[in-house]
Amino acid sequence: MLARSLDGRHTCRPCACPLSVPSNNFAVRCDKGGGPLRCKCQEGYAGHVCERCAPGFYGNPMAIGNSCKRCDCNSNSDPNLIFNECHNVTGHCQHCWGNTAGANCERCAPGFYGDAINAKNCRECECNECGTSSCDDRKGMCHCKPGVTGRLCDQCEEGYFGFSSCQGCRRCECGPASIRSTCHPLTHSCPCRPGAGGRYCERCLPGYWDYSPAGCQKCDCESGHCDMHTGECLPEAATVNLCNISCDECIWHLIGDLRVSNKTLDQLKVAVLNISTGAAANDRLKYYNYTAQQLQAQFQGWRNRSSLKPQTGELEKVTDTVVVDIKQLGESESVVKTLGNKLDTDTLETLTLAELLSINLTDLNLRIEEMIHDWELYSVHQDVDPEAARRNTEQAQGMVTWMRTLDLSPREPIATDESTEAHDLLRRTRQLEKKLMVTDGRLPPVKEILSRFSAKLSDAQGFLQKAAGTVQETEDMNRASTLKFRRNEAKQQMLTEDHAAVNDTLGIASGSISETERTVAEVDAMVQNVTMYHAPIDGASQRLTEKTERLSLADRDLVQRADEHANELDRQANDLEEDLRESDANGFVQKAISAANVYNNIVKYTDDANITSLTTLSLSQRVEDATAGINMQLGHLVTQSDNVFKESVSLHSEQKEVEVEVIDKLKYIEETKETMDKNTKKLSELAEDISGIHADRTPQRLEFTLNVAEGTLNRSAEVLQTINPISTKVEEWANNMRNKEYSTTDYEQAVMSAGEAVENLNVLVPKLLDRLKMVEEKKPVNNVTTNILRIRELIAQARSVAKKVQVSMKFNGQSSVEVHPHSNLEDLKTVTSISLFIRVDPDKDPIEDRFILYLGDRNGRKDYMGLAIKNDNLVYVYNLGGEDVEIPLGSKPVSQWPAVFNYVKVERLGRHGKVFLTIPSQSSTDEQKFIQKGEAPGTDSLFDIDPKDIVFFVGGVPADVRLPPPLSLAPFVGCIELGSLNNDVISLYNFKEAHKMDVVTSAPCSRYKLAFSQSRVASYLFDGTGYALINNIERRGRFGVVTRFDISVRTVANNGVLLLMVNGDNFFLLELKDGFLRLMYNFGFSKGPQLMESNSPKLQINDARYHEVSVIYHQSKKVILLLDKSHVKSLENPKTTLPFTDIYIGGAPSSILQSRPELSAVVGLKGCVKGFQFQKKDFNLLEEPGTIGISSGCSEESFMSRKAYFTGESYLGSTAKISPFDSFEGGLNFRTLQPGGLLFYLSEGSDEFSISLENGAVVLNSRGTRVKSHKKQYNDGRTHFLVASVNNQKYSLLVDDKDKQEKKRPSSATRSSSGSAVKTFYYGGSPSSSFKNFTGCISYAYINRQDRDIEPEDFQRYTEKVQTSLQDCPVQRPPAALLSRHREHTSRAKQGQSQKVSREKSSLPLGLMELKSDDLEPLELNDEPCYLSSSPRATRKAFHYGGIANSRQHYTDLPDSLSKRSHFSLSLKTHSSFGLIFYVSDVQEDNFMALFLAHGKLVYTFNVADQRVKIRSEEKYNDGVWHNVVFIRDGSMGRLIIDGLTVLEDRAQGGNVSWHVSSPVYVGGVPPEMAQKNIQRNSAYSFTGCLKNLQLDGQWLSSGAETFGVTPCFEGLSEAGTYFSEEGGYVVLDETFDLGLRFELVMEVRPRVTSGVLLNVRTAEGYFTMYIHQGAVVVLVNDGSHEFFTKVSPRQGLCAGNWHRITVIRDANVVQLDVDSEVNHVVGPLDPGSTNTKKPVFIGGAPDLFLPESIATQKPYVGCVRNLTINHSRVSFSKAVLVSGAVSVGTCPAA
Repeated sequence: MLARSLDGRHTCRPCACPLSVPSNNFAVRCDKGGGPLRCKCQEGYAGHVCERCAPGFYGNPMAIGNSCKRCDCNSNSDPNLIFNECHNVTGHCQHCWGNTAGANCERCAPGFYGDAINAKNCRECECNECGTSSCDDRKGMCHCKPGVTGRLCDQCEEGYFGFSSCQGCRRCECGPASIRSTCHPLTHSCPCRPGAGGRYCERCLPGYWDYSPAGCQKCDCESGHCDMHTGECLPEAATVNLCNISCDECIWHLIGDLRVSNKTLDQLKVAVLNISTGAAANDRLKYYNYTAQQLQAQFQGWRNRSSLKPQTGELEKVTDTVVVDIKQLGESESVVKTLGNKLDTDTLETLTLAELLSINLTDLNLRIEEMIHDWELYSVHQDVDPEAARRNTEQAQGMVTWMRTLDLSPREPIATDESTEAHDLLRRTRQLEKKLMVTDGRLPPVKEILSRFSAKLSDAQGFLQKAAGTVQETEDMNRASTLKFRRNEAKQQMLTEDHAAVNDTLGIASGSISETERTVAEVDAMVQNVTMYHAPIDGASQRLTEKTERLSLADRDLVQRADEHANELDRQANDLEEDLRESDANGFVQKAISAANVYNNIVKYTDDANITSLTTLSLSQRVEDATAGINMQLGHLVTQSDNVFKESVSLHSEQKEVEVEVIDKLKYIEETKETMDKNTKKLSELAEDISGIHADRTPQRLEFTLNVAEGTLNRSAEVLQTINPISTKVEEWANNMRNKEYSTTDYEQAVMSAGEAVENLNVLVPKLLDRLKMVEEKKPVNNVTTNILRIRELIAQARSVAKKVQVSMKFNGQSSVEVHPHSNLEDLKTVTSISLFIRVDPDKDPIEDRFILYLGDRNGRKDYMGLAIKNDNLVYVYNLGGEDVEIPLGSKPVSQWPAVFNYVKVERLGRHGKVFLTIPSQSSTDEQKFIQKGEAPGTDSLFDIDPKDIVFFVGGVPADVRLPPPLSLAPFVGCIELGSLNNDVISLYNFKEAHKMDVVTSAPCSRYKLAFSQSRVASYLFDGTGYALINNIERRGRFGVVTRFDISVRTVANNGVLLLMVNGDNFFLLELKDGFLRLMYNFGFSKGPQLMESNSPKLQINDARYHEVSVIYHQSKKVILLLDKSHVKSLENPKTTLPFTDIYIGGAPSSILQSRPELSAVVGLKGCVKGFQFQKKDFNLLEEPGTIGISSGCSEESFMSRKAYFTGESYLGSTAKISPFDSFEGGLNFRTLQPGGLLFYLSEGSDEFSISLENGAVVLNSRGTRVKSHKKQYNDGRTHFLVASVNNQKYSLLVDDKDKQEKKRPSSATRSSSGSAVKTFYYGGSPSSSFKNFTGCISYAYINRQDRDIEPEDFQRYTEKVQTSLQDCPVQRPPAALLSRHREHTSRAKQGQSQKVSREKSSLPLGLMELKSDDLEPLELNDEPCYLSSSPRATRKAFHYGGIANSRQHYTDLPDSLSKRSHFSLSLKTHSSFGLIFYVSDVQEDNFMALFLAHGKLVYTFNVADQRVKIRSEEKYNDGVWHNVVFIRDGSMGRLIIDGLTVLEDRAQGGNVSWHVSSPVYVGGVPPEMAQKNIQRNSAYSFTGCLKNLQLDGQWLSSGAETFGVTPCFEGLSEAGTYFSEEGGYVVLDETFDLGLRFELVMEVRPRVTSGVLLNVRTAEGYFTMYIHQGAVVVLVNDGSHEFFTKVSPRQGLCAGNWHRITVIRDANVVQLDVDSEVNHVVGPLDPGSTNTKKPVFIGGAPDLFLPESIATQKPYVGCVRNLTINHSRVSFSKAVLVSGAVSVGTCPAA
């Protein structure tokens, strides 16, 4: 737009359409033209200056940064409307169609249910309107009003009445003198005790007094009358106000009717007040209708007549004027349309107001008529108090008088203004219409002239096109002629050359003919020679046949015995294979020991197989000797024949080029060729028959022998799976212990049964391996080597299962266990880390100095490390060749440990050591952690051990083992369970030998697996060797048209299987390849496997974070790959169903992977799997029978990258607070074959600090001062460890504890540096250094950071990773290194005695600065208690169920006798009419037993085969008092005993029937969709009430393994809300509640603790957490790159026992917190990369894995929550995705 600037010049500036800023300029073009600005708007915008959104769009173009977006109503808007789908500013849909509602018509309207988005099938709910408060908009489930019950909410609950009021049912409560607590359901009256009367027994009868719960006493008066309150005698009966006493019903009805009348009068008053507005609107409506009709008539008349006459000549002169008029016409038309739209809108609004007015008047009329009718009824039939009637009449008359005197004149000016505006609008409209008519008259001539011009232009265009076509044809003809000429020249040249070639060929052919004749003669002679060899070959074959038959007959008995033995081995192998398959990843004790016993059988069976294999080998060698000569002659003949044949073919090719002259010779050669083919074929067949020995009846005996040998070897390969001695016991354990927590009884039986096998294990394993090695070294026969490798693989699997047995051993002070040490001792040299669980009981066994473990030399010499109890402290001891180092953990004496399993970890990195102790959370305290560190004196840093003498003892040592003096203590007393050795899972049951282990008196201790925070989230650890196998996957879901697989994975590995399905040649593979997801499958496709792979960063998942990977297979469309719920890639599908039944997770057996070439390179997964779903159904991988070699729980250490491989162009970079020029210590392992490379580098200006390899030597360089190692061959492919240090006196470099070099520090080197500032350092290279980058491996590096303890560097967290692999290290030793196996031994002097190391205080993790404290744990422990107790008064050992449909507890410890007989007893208190109390079944729910409520009656039922025993009580027991219930099953007989008085019995017909159920037992309810097969639907949900004294066969059931929505049974009054009990629990909301970048949240809380988590949302980028801490509400936000918070401390304390209202409003980086109208806010850094993702919302707490480390408390919230709303939508906890732990939904203990 052209505008005048300040200096008077004209410049162009952006049009204000509507604003002049670029973000809000929505015009295609604009024009000012001397008048007002006119904008031509983009699509979606309207108005003169595009200042509003067009119909069908919404937004606010006038706001900077805002724009118009298209309405999104999910295609559910009114189809009759062209526009106006949504509000033009907010975007809320205004005309939802098809019974839908919501801002985007995304859900069904109230009273309807279904799928509004996809199926669009919203249909009306069947609920009774009078008794229903709401209807579920998805499933149509009816939610009843208080006191109402029934599937359709169509009746009152027992003891309630008043359904017809449609306000819910009221409880009919009788007076204290009533016999019953509730009235009769029909008469609503109560049976009274003697002397009491009234409908509800609320008073005494005449002649009685002294009202009490026992009734009333009779008056002791002569007249028989007395005062009913005092008992004073009266001469006659006292006059009783019947209206107050006996006529109470009429009084209440009258009062109710008066209230209704008052309410109606109030509504009438409001309606009359609105009459003025309604009348004005009606007048306005009539005026608009009349005006619209007049305008329409006049406009039509003006359009039909035209006063202009054609003036063709003048039109040509005024063409320019017409063009200007056309522009003005367009602008006028836009204005007219705008005014018309406004008129339509106003008309519609007026019509709507008129309709509402009509409805209100009709309703008012009806209410007045009802009121008149009621008054007439009361005046005739009711005896109303005259005074009350008079008052009401006066009030009504006053209202009528007021209405009559009501002055509506103030509304007149408003109506007048509206009328004036309408007239102005009409006038402007008429003016515009007049201009429009003038313009319409000028248009036809102009259109005619333009059409003539257009026609002429079209003709000219046609002529030009014809001319262009002619020119093109000419050029084409010229081009064709030139090409033809060139071709003719080339053809002539070719003919000349061909003529010369033909002459040459004729000459050559003449010579060839003569050579052919000579060759044919030679072939004839050769054929005769071959014929001469036929007879010798036949004779040799006959002799070979006879010799073979004699050999076979000679060993027929041996072969027969081998065959019978092989059959026996096959049977035993099948038994073992079934047992091994049943062992899960946790592994049970008995299964591990069973696997150990198999070694003894393998030795015997391998000996037998070896004898048979040697016999067969001898036979095969004789056959080979007999056929060697024949094969040699045959090979010579075949070679000669092949040469002749090739030469004949060559001659045949040359003769074809010659025509008539060589025809006869060619035929002769062809006949010769056919003869040679026949001879060659016969010779090749003979050679194949002789060499393979597989034809005719000659080698049948030999083939039989070979088959027998092959079968014997194959069966011996599977003999590992034979466990005959304890197979019966294994089957019994599998049935009793599957899906159960470990118990002491089970372990005691297991250890007793396996005692003898344990004693022999140390002898069997070495013997077995020696035999296998002996067999493997022999010459292989068929697949002997393959089978031996298979045996080794199975042994490794058995060892893997034994290593993962997560079960303790109990040591009695005399016993000990020797465990297999680490397989790779090189890994222990630099870093040694051992974790274990220890349980001691100071009350039973006083704490004394005792030995715990020892790793080192058998004779107690050389280096070692150990753990002991000394002076009531846990002490970590180690020695690296100098003095003994002792690190006592004095902050937590052992005598103060709780009598549970405590987690202990000892760690050594170089000469630095640490000991960790974690005490699990108890009932009143959080998890407690303690740490102590120390370091060895001197410079030695490596753990130097001899593989031949290393031992690993736990609990004690045998008498022939000598311990170092610091560990020469009494053996341990208590329980120990090993955890890991250098992050590898290890178990006591992978032992070499057990000494004096008394399995009777020292049964294993059970450990609660979820006691520690890091194990509370269900996850599975895969170490690359195991896998999970889900057999018959369709038992949980079907392969459909659309099939979905979901798996959550966390890994740092480059390669690994995620999901694999194999069926014959068909396979389906989802894997990790080079860190990226890769999908490949083949169902016999003609084009080969289908492959989906890409190196896109969005497909990379090996970043040590959890990723949700989903594969959606649509058999007729596509295969879709989702990552973290986002679509990343898809592939067209060849329309084939999935032909599989089994699924492998995380790996597969080698036999499966080797079955197809595409799978041969696949490796097992190293990482963690948090969950696997098929068709949205969860699977517990540890419970699957085919799972092998995986374990439960994933430690953070398993996701750290301690190793890195550098390629010469790569490096790693990070930052730290270090000052290497002043004080430094750093160490690392390195391995390389290159003589040079940069290992570590840091620069500060021109100063450099580096550690590098130069010509094979290690060099330390600090500001030009160089320290170089003495040895120069460190590039030998071996692992070397170096330590570099700098202090005020010297520079030091030590390699492999042997090569030590030092240099005094010069005084010039002490100049100041930047001190402890954060500096950037590099490993393996540098982007700026002049040094050559390193090629090789660096591992277990450490530096002395000033802000944390010394620990191995986690390369995964480094910010710069350039072309570096953090997994495998492919550097291999050269052959020379392999030949040099000897070790250099150096003596290192032992110096001094043990050194005590002082404890250093550990630093807290980074968090909120205002909330930090020096000692966080004691601070929380010493908080002042709240006004309300965190433990409200409750019935002892009683639990409350209900509030959600699936409230329940799981009990897992079931005896074996349950399948035959059971005797359950419990106490019950409830008001529920329906609900499940007890349920147990097998997996398919064919066998079951249940106790439930139906119509208030108790029902006990179970099945006997296809029959059912069902016992129902005659009385109802939902009266709110405690009842004792006993239910017994004895075979087919059932008995129900209630309160010891009522005994009901029933039995099924038939004999004994097998009946088995499996864990767990469900109490209070069952998981969703369960039990509905056997129980009526309304009783299959949780009952609401309390249970206590739950016993089985007279024994108390242990605490429930899992709890969902179950709290203590609180006593006293209750109130509405959701209560979070101190036992801990949380609620997870579904993802429809969005707590993304913008939301508003309101909730009311009444805490009972000072600290606790209220709300937590964890996203992929960060988190949003709200918690209370020390009287303040804190909101903590992390967007992935920044963390900010705000808090409010209300004046009225949070813990004072009052309700508090909390409001949180978030708008991207702005968060406002309002607590009881006290407001605070925070503005965090704006992150443009933040995305709005929906994640689950945790209320009241969350698993520790989901909580950020930086918050001041991770305790769960204890207290009540109510009225939670998110974005103005009420949150119903009863519909939550998950209610976990002790949470009561619906009720809270009152204050």
